[in-house]
Amino acid sequence: MASANETPGYIPVSEWPNLDALAVGFNEHLMAESRKLTGKSLTLFLNDANLIRIAHCFLDNDTLEWEVQRDKQTGTAKYKAFEVRPDTFFVDFYKPDYQEQVSLVMNLRTGQAIVGVSGFHIKDGQKRTWTRFLNASIGGRNDVVPFAPTTDLIGKHILYRYTPRDAYEHIYLNQGTLTWHCLSGTEKGLADTEPCRMLKLDEKLYLLFWSEKIMPVESIVVVDLHQMRSTGRFFCWDPKPAKLVQMLFGSYATILAQTDAAETLALRGSHICSWYPRKGILDSQGSEMSMQHLVMSSRNCMPD
Repeated sequence: MASANETPGYIPVSEWPNLDALAVGFNEHLMAESRKLTGKSLTLFLNDANLIRIAHCFLDNDTLEWEVQRDKQTGTAKYKAFEVRPDTFFVDFYKPDYQEQVSLVMNLRTGQAIVGVSGFHIKDGQKRTWTRFLNASIGGRNDVVPFAPTTDLIGKHILYRYTPRDAYEHIYLNQGTLTWHCLSGTEKGLADTEPCRMLKLDEKLYLLFWSEKIMPVESIVVVDLHQMRSTGRFFCWDPKPAKLVQMLFGSYATILAQTDAAETLALRGSHICSWYPRKGILDSQGSEMSMQHLVMSSRNCMPD
């Protein structure tokens, strides 16, 4: 791996660190937990053909009881809750009997909710992670519109600082693709392009999900570009020590750039320019000399 002051080149997958090493310290910039759900009972009505209802009773500051009312499946779990915006909560908990990580995003004001569930399966002979999302309404309100896909992040280049040592940049290419690159920290120099999903939760507030191709990692993150921070989790199976790795994380965000390649391509009168040496110009002694001239293609640079 690269030293602290070295700018690395390509790093082969065989030299990537294990995920257990990566997880150290990533909660240093995590926002403070919220206690506002303590004592509340919230039932989520899933927007699916089976009309499943899942009740969540927040018994105290860190324990909840859940029940899938159709199947009478019940359980308790330790949870973490974060109020990412007033009345909007990110809740995360693990169901050990099912080996599933559950993340809820709920807007108590509008009744909107989405459930993200991650688990394991065997794919091509390897243990990999999967995630599915289910839209829901809180209390079965019939005026609730699901969180919508968004293009707001496309073209943004954002720096995320997870710890004083660990920083990553993201570039959002389209609604289904992002590129990440570690600038400093345990994964310095590592980079990849991953499938992703983007939903708009509120003004400048987004749900971002991505699934990594090399490491079996599923990440669900709430990105707040008003407060300039993110709050989320990742869930994965680390193949090197062969163990489950779960992690909550937070970051401070900085927008580095905003680009719009499609708009640039669509601009009328785009210029195609080239440099080439033009000969035949004489110096003061009468000798031929070469100069670099910027010559614009007449086909593309002539006025309309």
